[in-house]
Amino acid sequence: MDTDVLIPLKRLDAAKSRLRSALSGAERRRLMAAMLAGVVRAALAADVGRVVLVSSDREAPALAAGLGIESVSDGGLAWNAGLVHARASLTAAAPAVLYLAGDLPLLEPEDVAAIVALGATATAVIGRAHDGGTNALWAAPAAALEPAFGTRGSAGVHAARAVAAGLRPVMLDRPGLAHDVDTAADLAHARRLLAACPTA
Repeated sequence: MDTDVLIPLKRLDAAKSRLRSALSGAERRRLMAAMLAGVVRAALAADVGRVVLVSSDREAPALAAGLGIESVSDGGLAWNAGLVHARASLTAAAPAVLYLAGDLPLLEPEDVAAIVALGATATAVIGRAHDGGTNALWAAPAAALEPAFGTRGSAGVHAARAVAAGLRPVMLDRPGLAHDVDTAADLAHARRLLAACPTA
């Protein structure tokens, strides 16, 4: 099903604040930009629909253009409200939406394709993070499910919201979707996994 892939980005200059003990501000910025570029490449290669950067950062339009994708503002709103605002702002919106985290260093095109392949009308596919959170959320109809990123155990919250909205929830566990980078431990773990992967 044709899907709008929305990748959120808050301010680059404040990216990954929980890594302050491990990385300088400039290093955190470079890390976030590199992970974002990798996620965009994977989403584009999966070829499931248009890919859009969602951000009100003043550098977002130029950043998106450099990556070969569109950008749309999050309205300066908080994470989930900003995603809803951005989706509603799209012209010629697709029937399905995929909210995809930008900090997934192990993400491959096959991971993105797997999410969409599991999707169908009246379905929500939840890419579960290693800590029970959510790193990807696909829904059709696109407006049927309000995201709850950042909520503790959000994978379960999204499943419950899907049922309440009349959607069939599908939980998806894949390494490329599970491993985000929020803490120094996450960063060290991702580095070990990438070092063990000859094609990384």
